[in-house]
Formats: sequence, C-alpha cells, structure tokens
Amino acid sequence: MVLGSATGFATLAIFAKVAYASGLGTEQTLAFRFLLASIGMLVLALVIGQNPLRLNRKRLVTLLALGGLVYTGQSLTYFVALRSLPASLVVLIAYIYPSLVVVAGWLFLRRTVSRWHWLALAASFAGVALLVGGTRFEFSWALVLAIASPTIYTGYILIGERVMTSVPAVAASAVIMSGAALAFCLLAALNHELALPRNANGWAVGVGIALFPTMVAISLFMAGLPRVGAARAALISTVEPVMTVVLAVVLLGDRLSAVQVMGGVLVLLAVILVQTAHLWRPGPPNALK
Repeated sequence: MVLGSATGFATLAIFAKVAYASGLGTEQTLAFRFLLASIGMLVLALVIGQNPLRLNRKRLVTLLALGGLVYTGQSLTYFVALRSLPASLVVLIAYIYPSLVVVAGWLFLRRTVSRWHWLALAASFAGVALLVGGTRFEFSWALVLAIASPTIYTGYILIGERVMTSVPAVAASAVIMSGAALAFCLLAALNHELALPRNANGWAVGVGIALFPTMVAISLFMAGLPRVGAARAALISTVEPVMTVVLAVVLLGDRLSAVQVMGGVLVLLAVILVQTAHLWRPGPPNALK
C-alpha cells in the first residue's frame, strides 16, 4: 500500500508541470486538486458504508485539523519555498523527513531504532542526494520554509499513524482532504486564484491531479501507515523520487544521468533493506509489523 502510495505521489510533479503549462496558478491548482479529491472521496466513503459523519467527534475534528492545518502547512511551505529556491534543493531538504520520523519516534515515543534502519536511512538520504544533485546552501527565509515542510510532514505522519489505528481509511482520507480543500480554497480566494480552469487541458490536469497523487496516493498511505508503522512507511516512501525521475524520463523526455541511476539504486536498496530488516533481527518474523 505504501509503495502504491509513493507511485501515486510520484505523478504529482508531472501533473504540476502540465498544470502550470495549462495556465493554472499554484493556489488554484492545489484548491482544485483537494476540492475534487474531497468530493470523490466523500462519495466513495458513502458508497462503501464509511460515512465520515459517523466518526467520533474528537476523531473528526482531529482529521479535519490534520488536513486543514498540518497537511496544508506542509504543502504551503513546500510550494512557497519552491518560488525562491532551486527545485533540487527543496526536494533534497524534503526527503530528510524519514530521518526526522525515525528520530522523532526515538526521542518522543521511545521507539527503538535498529542498526538496519539507520543503515537504510543513510542509504535513502544518500540516494536522494544523488538523485537531485549537489547544491549550495545559503540561509534565507525560503530555506527556513523548506526545512519547515518536512518537519511539519513528520508531525503529520506520526499523528496520522495514531489516529488511523481506530478509523476507516477511506472515511479518514475524505475528512483530511476536505480540511485541506477548505484551507486551500480560502488561500486561493485571498490570492484571487479561486477560479475554475479555463480550458479542457486544465480540467484534464485538475481531474488527474485529484485522482492519482491525491485520492489514490493519500488513501493508500493512510491505510498502510498503521500496518507498517511511521518509520518504515517514511523510509519506503523514499522510492517516490525514483519513480518521479522515471516518469519524467518517459513522459517529459528528461535525461537520466549515471549519478541519478546510482541514487535510484541506493533508494531502492534502502526500501528492500527496511522491508527485510526483520530477517536480521532476533524474534518472530513479524516483529516489525
């Protein structure tokens, strides 16, 4: 489920490029993305009998806040940072979140971290660094926002792991997306970008970005999160940049360098390592589940 989620999220950058080429703005794209996704997920939740309104009030408020504040904050800081910093730098910083999840779990939740997880962590970070290439750090407010994005996402993962143990995945995803939709519609209105796409290409991109990297990706991630745990889910999700590079090569004609190939191999090895780490640990085979 988490690997399927990473594949869905990997299409986001492709859809974003097409959206900008179709004349959509950032806030407009995000508002349209989450508005369509929330409607779709609410309908799906009702069809399969997971009415979000039947959720415990406390859980409902928590999920709305998770989408309207935490997920929105992560996305907003990420996209604002992209306005001033190179995409490679922002992506590199964003993928320190697996490290933050492991460290946060160790510091605040008293979770043990095996040497295999640390090794997978190092391999995934090195792989992502090779994928996006080296860059030079210079202090700026945009850099602060770029660092804030994975920090907020760490909180999103840890809170989501706890909340999702007692709520159905589709209903929870519908509420989270509704919270994000409300927040981004408000932001788009404040920035005078709350408008429907003006052409068929814009509508096609809007529907696509709402379906694959939003409805499918978020639902699979939230469903898989309580099954594998926050640390493993975060590490497994580092396969996303590899998929993004492959999609960019196939669909956009980008070239894949030898260094990027090495980085992709490291990320995939990290995913395999974290999935099979229990084979090198004492105890029952399902000790990490």
